[in-house]
Amino acid sequence: MRAQFTFLSGTRAGQTDVFGQAHIGIGRHPQSELKFDPDQDLDVSSRHATVTLIDDLYVLRDLGSTNGTYINGRKISGDHVLTSGETIRFGPSGPEVRFTAITPPRPPEQARSPEPKGPGTVVFGAKPDTPPPPPPKLTPEQLRAPRPTPGPGTNTRVRVAVATQTKTLRNTVIGLFSLVVVLSAAYLWQAADTGRRLTEQRRLLLGQLDSLMSEIGSLAAGSEGLKAALDSAQAEAERLKQQLAGTPNDARLINELRTRLDAAMRQQRTLAGAAQMDARGIAGANRDAIALVFVQFPSGQVYTGTGFAVRTDPNGGYVVTNKHVVIDSNGVPAAKIGVVFDGTRQNFRADVDKLADHADLALLRVSVHRGVPVIKGLADSGRRLEMGEPAAVLGFPLGIDIAGGRDWTEFGAAATLTLGTVSRTLPDLLQLDSYGAQGASGSPILDKSGLVIGVLYGGQPGSGGRILYAVPVDFVRELLQP
Repeated sequence: MRAQFTFLSGTRAGQTDVFGQAHIGIGRHPQSELKFDPDQDLDVSSRHATVTLIDDLYVLRDLGSTNGTYINGRKISGDHVLTSGETIRFGPSGPEVRFTAITPPRPPEQARSPEPKGPGTVVFGAKPDTPPPPPPKLTPEQLRAPRPTPGPGTNTRVRVAVATQTKTLRNTVIGLFSLVVVLSAAYLWQAADTGRRLTEQRRLLLGQLDSLMSEIGSLAAGSEGLKAALDSAQAEAERLKQQLAGTPNDARLINELRTRLDAAMRQQRTLAGAAQMDARGIAGANRDAIALVFVQFPSGQVYTGTGFAVRTDPNGGYVVTNKHVVIDSNGVPAAKIGVVFDGTRQNFRADVDKLADHADLALLRVSVHRGVPVIKGLADSGRRLEMGEPAAVLGFPLGIDIAGGRDWTEFGAAATLTLGTVSRTLPDLLQLDSYGAQGASGSPILDKSGLVIGVLYGGQPGSGGRILYAVPVDFVRELLQP
């Protein structure tokens, strides 16, 4: 069988996808089979749902998505057996698809043999019926001659042949029946043994999950800076436990959950490493150089971002931030830029000094008498970052909309330190598992030594600010070239 999905709404409206495999992942993640646009279909979670072929039925399951899954307008809470023609909506107002199960055509039936000809049927080429000839007349000598002893007749020979064949067939049937009994017993024993092994595997996985959740809870009690990442890890562990507890003894599903559990345990180990970072020392070495950037565009709209000072001189200094902080999506530059350093209430005027050609970076010139405080330093050029390496983000997520943020004119601006881990590295991209929000753009990413390894510029839609993207520090060095 094959599953067909016709997009009724969303960015892929009018398109059709057909799948022949038994497992179909649905979401905005690049590895999903039924893919949605990662930047526009935001009602769909990264890994939203799955459709699994079980026997001859397609079963839909929601994977704990943010906005839920709906069948013909009704939100599902468990597994749902799909029927052709049903509509699936991802989120209450998200994109919608129509499901169709395609059954392969049956092979053509063999031509029937012609009916036997009955009496009176004319067969072309046959001779017409003729009466049998009369029996021959015997002479008196032939009548008196002794008759030969008759041998076994045709009926007797037939009965003997049938009996012989029946005995052979009976022995064959008995042998086949014995073989079926042996194979059935072996199958039942293997099925029972497989069931016992899967039950034991599920019990062990549940034990590992309980241990993992306990370790995450211990970390959360002693690391406020990791709260966002730990909350995400705890939520994933809870989802795994619920799915594992309700999973039948299906080897494929248990293996899939084991893979996800392994990933969750790796994340926990990296978070444990991040918890050992000297957060206070990192903040103390860099906090004074972190700035809240106010930007006003010609339309009158005001936005906030983050920046950090990298150079100073007697008349001011230079602050690094994102290009998209000081230039809007239409390419219009900001009319006014102001910079407020952490712990101060003074809004210093700034101007754009330079824009990066190949990265989301901008360099601002700030006019401050006697100069500005600067960060501890930039990480060595070409330093190889390892996956799972702890990192810290120092900036202003949510800008002045955070609790107490609008009192900066009275108490001074207050930056936030968030811990996390490096999850992916590319020549032009640094990915983090941490926390970020609007206003954090331009924040420095710091390693355990307090040196800048990247500049935050955005995050993965639908991840709740848990997956962050940054420009590697080599691009900052390029921006600072004369």
